[in-house]
Amino acid sequence: MEPVKFPHGAAGFRLIPYDVFDPVTNMAIDEALLELHCQGKTPPTLRFYGWEPASISFGYSQRVSPDTVARIKAQGLGVVRRPTGGRAVLHEGELTYSFIGSSNQSEIYGGPPLSSSIQQAYKQICQAFIVGLNRIDVPVELGRADSSYKNHEDCFEATTLADLHYQGKKLVGSAQLRRKEALLQHGSVLIDQGQNRMAELLGLKTRAATREGAEGAQEKRHACLNDIVQVDRTTLEEAIGYGFNKVFDCKFTVYDLSFEEWEVVDALKSNLERYRL
Repeated sequence: MEPVKFPHGAAGFRLIPYDVFDPVTNMAIDEALLELHCQGKTPPTLRFYGWEPASISFGYSQRVSPDTVARIKAQGLGVVRRPTGGRAVLHEGELTYSFIGSSNQSEIYGGPPLSSSIQQAYKQICQAFIVGLNRIDVPVELGRADSSYKNHEDCFEATTLADLHYQGKKLVGSAQLRRKEALLQHGSVLIDQGQNRMAELLGLKTRAATREGAEGAQEKRHACLNDIVQVDRTTLEEAIGYGFNKVFDCKFTVYDLSFEEWEVVDALKSNLERYRL
């Protein structure tokens, strides 16, 4: 495939172009990139990807019942546990991203480092999305603290300081894992996901129509990009890349996983208990 082209800045960042993998491989790739970044072998990296089959990923410490896992699998979807925190995310009708960086990245790669503060690092990365999405006429805002977040199984039912919302509904949800000065941030941009799809898969209460007999007029659980603007996936990726370029003053080099990186991925996958539900 042709690599996505971004404008050039100063710092040496890496882009891994969009590809589709199974759930365990997706999680192992991101964790491998984090491990190698901690060793100074991988630069700050932005990765876009999809899922085959469509899947639900659960946060590292999120409790999940066997009945829920069985219900999801019975409908042909995959399940996986993320190394990052947060709540359940449905990877269907969305674009998944990961970003790996560190608070000392400027010493080697240039550009502003990520803050050692978790909240401030979220804000830095979210600012890249704000700039990028504004470029395609999608005005989003940083979420606010919501003490009820942990009471929800579905990540997109509540907005936190790590998320972006459009008119009060979450459009981009994110979660982090930190190791020393480095971090991995996972995130999902909803493009065209049914409002009740996640609730049905998790066995949660679905939203009723806003008025009787109004076909398709449901109370929204979340925002969807296609309800705001019509763009293809490549355009969305380019917009996000533009946001990173502006916020981090970075120049992307585009290349796929190396042999060494695949070796680490395979080693992580050999311990399936890391990701299995």
